Amino acid sequence: MKSNIIEFLRKKDFRFESNIGQGGTGKTVLLKDELINELFVCKKYSPYYKSDKEKYFKNFVDEIKILHSLFHLNLVRVFNYYLYPELHTGYILMEYIKGIQISDFIRNNPERINSVFTQTIDGFRYLEENKILHRDIRPDNILVSEKGVVKIIDFGFGKIIEFDDKFNKSISLNWRYSTPNEFSLEIYDFKTEVYFVGKLFEEIIKENDIENLKYTQILNKMINPKYDERIHSFFDVSREILSDCSNSIYFTDDEKQVYQIFAGRLVEIFSKICDDSEYISNLDTIIMELETIYRNSILEDEIQNPTRIASCFIKGQYYYNKNIRFYVENLESFIRMMKSSSFDRKKIILNNLWQRLDRIKRYPKESNSDLPF
Repeated sequence: MKSNIIEFLRKKDFRFESNIGQGGTGKTVLLKDELINELFVCKKYSPYYKSDKEKYFKNFVDEIKILHSLFHLNLVRVFNYYLYPELHTGYILMEYIKGIQISDFIRNNPERINSVFTQTIDGFRYLEENKILHRDIRPDNILVSEKGVVKIIDFGFGKIIEFDDKFNKSISLNWRYSTPNEFSLEIYDFKTEVYFVGKLFEEIIKENDIENLKYTQILNKMINPKYDERIHSFFDVSREILSDCSNSIYFTDDEKQVYQIFAGRLVEIFSKICDDSEYISNLDTIIMELETIYRNSILEDEIQNPTRIASCFIKGQYYYNKNIRFYVENLESFIRMMKSSSFDRKKIILNNLWQRLDRIKRYPKESNSDLPF
């Protein structure tokens, strides 16, 4: 029966390897699964003050929900969890990262500063896309593996934000860096996270006398204490990084022609775009959706419903122009170019498409307050 409970009765054991640390909300240890010969980090929820155990148990469960919803190279992965609600405790089994905190890594590898910077921005951009604030940005919570891969960890203070609701601003942390101006207005949002990530890199750069960061101007925009003058989001930081990288990547005349034809057709689809809509940035998803449209149109000369192509790039509301002609061969050529390009080239192509879409007229989000439900 569909509603039946499926029970896995076999007990899973791990071998204790070492203690990693004791924080305010619990203990973290290193465990080994001897069956597959892999190490895992296990975090136990066990607050330092017994009186807090029941009070903050929901925060611990929320952390599990957050980690389970995420999958990105630059974020720590969660593999499993074990909850004991009756005891107000539980365990999270996570990826073991063989590496060191970001400040130590840069001290030992100053020539890797640009890679570490862009990876860190990419990880926080992904959190931003998923409306998750980290809220505890410091070197201890950004590790770098032996292979130079950035891993953002510890979402104990993370929270999924619904922007229509006034979220709890009462969180109290010992801020490592000087606080931005918006703190006086009780504002903490993604613009604030941009500031703290920028301050983290500013500190690392000053401590190690690093002079080879390619993104100094971008960093200065990130650490502006004035809320209204600071760069808006990690998405915008990523776009500025891509713009800087574009000068060092070459495209042939044929590739430029393929891009320009596709971009021209894409822009023609839109009449105007809601200013609440967002650009889709997952390259694999975009290519997969375009391939589906192509397969469904392979016997045609023209795409029968060009708005399906529009929805591959825009998430949200928009008005579209009718009677747009989008040729199947142009879509095929663009897909072929994207699939044959390196990851960096794909990102530059996408950023150039966004620049074209930026010029399309915007309109405010339409209110449906007069509707009964």
